Amino acid sequence: MGLCEEGKVKGVKSGNYTSSKANKAYANDAADLLQNSPTLTTKELWGKVVSNAEPKAHNSQMNVVIALFHQGYLIT
Repeated sequence: MGLCEEGKVKGVKSGNYTSSKANKAYANDAADLLQNSPTLTTKELWGKVVSNAEPKAHNSQMNVVIALFHQGYLIT
């Protein structure tokens, strides 16, 4: 939802979609990373997104970002 909020998903107007600032930041960081490294796996991508944070699960957020990216739905 953070990507939608920022207007980074084709066909979705920017707006208020989420209250989670952390999840929004993770998704936006992941989308930016994929631009330069499109072959990152979910594990690799998540590791880069939370490199300085305590270990936690990505709860499939990275799967969604990767799918949107590879299907051409992310606006760069």
